[in-house]
Formats: sequence, C-alpha cells, structure tokens
Amino acid sequence: MKKIRILFITGVMLILVGGLARALFLPEEINTYENRYANQMPVPTVSTVLDGTFQDGVDAALMDQLPLSETMKRTYNQATASFLKGAIDLARQTAGIADDHYVEFNGLRLFGDDYVTYWPRAVWSVEKELNAKIDSLNATFARHPDLTFYLYYIEKDTDLDFETGEKTGLADYLLDGLDLPRENTGVYTIDSFQEFSHNFFKTDAHWHHGGSYRGYLQLLDLLGVSQEPLVPVGDPILVSSQFSGKKASTVAGEGILVEPFYGYAYDFPAMAVTIGGQPAEDYGMQSVYLSGQAWEPVSYGSYYGGDNGETILSTGTTGRGKLLVVGESFDNAVLKLLASHYDTLYSVDLRYYEHSMGKPFDFEAYTREHGIDQVLLMGNIDFFIQDTFDLED
Repeated sequence: MKKIRILFITGVMLILVGGLARALFLPEEINTYENRYANQMPVPTVSTVLDGTFQDGVDAALMDQLPLSETMKRTYNQATASFLKGAIDLARQTAGIADDHYVEFNGLRLFGDDYVTYWPRAVWSVEKELNAKIDSLNATFARHPDLTFYLYYIEKDTDLDFETGEKTGLADYLLDGLDLPRENTGVYTIDSFQEFSHNFFKTDAHWHHGGSYRGYLQLLDLLGVSQEPLVPVGDPILVSSQFSGKKASTVAGEGILVEPFYGYAYDFPAMAVTIGGQPAEDYGMQSVYLSGQAWEPVSYGSYYGGDNGETILSTGTTGRGKLLVVGESFDNAVLKLLASHYDTLYSVDLRYYEHSMGKPFDFEAYTREHGIDQVLLMGNIDFFIQDTFDLED
C-alpha cells in the first residue's frame, strides 16, 4: 500500500513538473477544447507579484498547459452535462414543460427541440457600447468619403425573445444612429423561433448551410452585385450525423447534444488563397468534407474556414472590383461565395490581425495599399458592441 501511495504521489508530481516545464519552455499556443489562445506563463514584475496578478497568471497558465488538462475539463463537463440533461428531460416529461418555454441548462438555455440559445439582450443593457460604436463608425465614414461602406447586421437568438415573440430592437437602434444611407445597410432578420430554427444550428452559434446561403443572397443585393448568384449543386449533403457545435461544447461537452451537419456543394471559380500572409491551398475544407475524405470531425470553422487575422481570396479577374470584409466568424460561411463575384476579396478579423500579421491594423494604409474601394462590415450584436472591432482609434 505504501509503495502504491509513493507511486501515485510521484506520478502526480511528474504531471505537475511536466506542466510547469511545458508552460515555461514548450507552451501550447491554442486551447483547442475552448477554442481560444492558451494562457502563457507571465513574466514577474514587482508590481504584478505584489498585486497578485502574476500568481493568477501562473495558475491560469498551468491550467492550460498541464498534460491532460483539456481531457480532464472535457470529462468533467460531459459528466455534469449528461446528468443535467437527464434531469431536464425527466422534468419536462413529469412536469409537462412545453417546448415553447426556455429551460435553464448549464449557464445557457434550451428551447424547442433542444436548441441551445443565448439570452435576448435589451437595448439598455448594451446602449453604452452601441453608442460608442456608432460614434466610432460615423467618424470613420466621415474620414473616408472616397470609400463606399456597407453594413450588414445579423439577428440571432439575442435579438428575439422566443417565448413572447418580442424583438429587442438592437438592429434598429444601431442603424438609426449611423450616418450611412439606408440602402447601404441590411439586416438578416429573425422574427420567430421557427425562422431561427430554419436558419441556425441547434448546437452552434452560427447559421447553417441554408441560413448562410440566405445571407449570401441578401449580401449580393446589398452590395449591388449584378452577376447571377452561385447555385448549390444538388441537394444538401450530410457531412456528419453527430455534429456538436460551439454552444453545446461550452455547456455539455461532446456527444451530449448533437445534430446533423449538412453542406451545399458549389462550383466555385478557381481562387488563389492567402491566409496570414502565406499561400494556402484553400479557405476551409468544404470539398474535403463533402467528398468524405476529411481526417477530423467537422466543425463550423474547419468546414467553412477559420477566424484568421487576414484572408485574401483572388479570382484572377479584372474589372469586378475589390471588397474588404471586416467581420467575425459569421462571415466565414459566405467569404468564398462573395469572393466569386470580385477580382479580390480581403477578409480581416480584428481580433487576430495583429497576432497573425505581426503589426496593428491600419485601416487607411490597408485600403490604400490594396486599392480597395468597397468595405463591408458584418456581424451579430457582439461584433457591434466590442471596441476590438473598431476600424480606427
């Protein structure tokens, strides 16, 4: 028994030492389970040691860098979520809770047939941030009269109370404050839960193949593109029957909440792709998944393309113009579709641009250098309340 205890303690110590060594010398850059940059070991200073931020940073780094840390988090979340989901299903059956009521689930909500949803956001809760964004955008519009700006707001579960059917009015508040012609703005409207369920994943925060195609068609109209849109080749193709998206992985882990993942096939024109300043074979792996040759489980980002600091898609044509898209992950699903109608499409995600390109984003210099004359700003409410997405200081 004593030997077993010693071996156990030795094993734990080796794990801790290994985690410390990896955090110091071979740190992981990405926390793949939580889809974020992994915490790195901080450099101590007198002030950070005295106020405790250094110690907190060490704790956070070890939690990310310890061997098996992601596996332990995943196992714990799955066990907890499985128990909670079973309790919710039992309560629904015995208490007669209807599908048209929200049910709390591990920090989020379930609605309808197990759609994981965010809470609706009232204007007053983000009014300060929206006002700041309005001021920032209006200043940029005024500073660059030579550029044509377009804005596309994407409504989702944050913009509608599914129980009452009441809209939050976030899109109207934003657009009413902008010095931008209304014909240069568009809204991807969601006016009912039925409409939401026809356009969005159950387990992920994004629109699915049908919803994103609807967005693409609306964007062509907004941008004044006269060419015919690309049309899906055939019916939707089942990529996976066990897809578990970002929302589900946050509150339930893998395998607790799943749904089918479908994709459309398109005859995309040939494109030269550059990601983070380096040539790439493609943006996303749509063709790989649709052909059944994928080597990893499907995710929204792996299928359509990731949140890169910069992505450039060039068709090699001339005379069709250049478009800069500044957005977040919602634009991933429509970038290749939009790029089909331009000489070159530039996509910038300001959350990651400086990290991937090694320099801050300079909007004026960027548009001038690339000869860009059209700028599309697109995203959901989170995009329009974060100063991270401000084009200029």
